Formats: sequence, C-alpha cells, structure tokens
Amino acid sequence: MKQKIRPLSPHLTVYKPQLTSVLSIFHRITGSILGLSIILSFISYYFNFFFVGISCQYCFIFDFFYLFSSFVSIVSYFILFTISFHVINGVRHLSWDLAFGLEIKNLYVTGGIVLCFVLVILVGSVFL
Repeated sequence: MKQKIRPLSPHLTVYKPQLTSVLSIFHRITGSILGLSIILSFISYYFNFFFVGISCQYCFIFDFFYLFSSFVSIVSYFILFTISFHVINGVRHLSWDLAFGLEIKNLYVTGGIVLCFVLVILVGSVFL
C-alpha cells in the first residue's frame, strides 16, 4: 500500500490568511517586541546609572547617532509602529472583552480601522 504525502494535521499552509488572524499574530509579535525593548531600556539605564561620568561613553553615543542617523530613525519609526499598532489593536481587544463588535462584519471593519489609524500615525510622524 502506498502512503500518501500529506500533512499530519492542519497547519499554516492549509488555511488562507485572514485579516483577523494576521492582526492577532502581529499583536502578539508587537507585544513581544515592546517587552524586549522595555528590558533593553532598563539594561541601558542600569549601565548609565553606574557608569556616569565616563566621557568616552558619551562620545561613543554621539558618534553612533551621528554615523547611523538613518538607521536610528528607521528603528525609531519601527518602534513607533509597534507601539501605535499594539495600543490601537489593544483597544479593539478591550472592546471585544466588553462584547462590542463581535460580529464577523464588525471584526473586519475594526481591523481596517486599526490599520488606517496606524498608517495615519506613521505618515503623520514621517512628514510632519
């Protein structure tokens, strides 16, 4: 008997991506990125607190921001995207906890609204 080659269980290749599932995945990813950035900011604060007064440290920071200013601005816009998306989508999730907008049509409408607000925030911060 020949064995058919097929997946053992439904996986990502079986299902078509939907707006609701993609936004849920990105909500988790942005939450992880924000948690990691908070931990890294506490670590940098710790090192700045205990090594205050070292002039080469300040020179290094100024040189880094000067040499890699485009990279720093890209990272800052990325962090702005993660914060704005996570907060706006979090408000959407809080409305679900209060049982508002749980119909399928409203899920897609609020998902589009979240994406539009994030896009407006990014475009407004880049060009203003």
